[in-house]
Amino acid sequence: MIIKDRLQLVANAPNVLSLSESVISSFYDPTKNSPRHIFVVLELKKSSIKHFTNNKIFDFVSDLRQRESLRVVSFDYPLPVTYNRTSKQMLINLRSLGVKDVSGLSPNNLYAAVAYAYTFCNLVTKYQVSSSYYQQISNYLHSFYMQVFGKTYGLVSTYSSRIPILKFLVSCYVLQSFFGITGREMFTLASRVSSVSLDEKKVLDYDFSTPKGFVQALSEFQVMPGLTLVKFTSRLYRLFGVNVLAMVEDCARFFSVLLTSSIPGNTIVPRILVKYNRAEYVNILSILRRMF
Repeated sequence: MIIKDRLQLVANAPNVLSLSESVISSFYDPTKNSPRHIFVVLELKKSSIKHFTNNKIFDFVSDLRQRESLRVVSFDYPLPVTYNRTSKQMLINLRSLGVKDVSGLSPNNLYAAVAYAYTFCNLVTKYQVSSSYYQQISNYLHSFYMQVFGKTYGLVSTYSSRIPILKFLVSCYVLQSFFGITGREMFTLASRVSSVSLDEKKVLDYDFSTPKGFVQALSEFQVMPGLTLVKFTSRLYRLFGVNVLAMVEDCARFFSVLLTSSIPGNTIVPRILVKYNRAEYVNILSILRRMF
């Protein structure tokens, strides 16, 4: 599993941070945003938050030692959650969430932020998603892109013959960008799941490790002719917000964001993500159940 250093779609922001503890402390107000504040708010609403992560998350925020690895900060960073390698801390960023302290978040949003942070931290530091799951991820993203871009580019009507090519290119992107699988192996696996036969040399000229290369391939293979990175990014941002931009670029973000979207009552990640491929959405969440 590849953890991206930077997120091209999110203004090239770092995906994971490496800040000193003193810098982190300068963004942290222990009088309003301590781990105890999180525990108190969530404990009061414990019975109303129902999710398969409950046992692990409530055990985590109840444990005095474990919860010290969680920091609620407020700083200039576009995403609500990240991980800081230097201090080994999960970070929840209030500025991205539009509030000044923990009390400004609904219990469901606070719970979702903690679950997102916990999931992302574990994926970055120890829980490896096997490349054998590439097909489930590809299937979900194929359905997602079909519904988000399909009508605009005629994939649901006039140019439906390009749908298998879309599946092929999405598979190439997932294999290389999420799992580092390149070359003939990537080409063979993508061909197998899409039943498409394309020119191998032409395909391998593209860099599927980045959204830029993926979008370029979508345009030049005439799946979405004229699509640019700006058009791609702006449409996703307008429909879903910044977290989904991170989701389609990084494997750890992909799993963390989909898990967060399944938490009832939260507005950090849109619940609508379940509708793009319900069967694979459920399969993807089942991959993470072992973490909880």
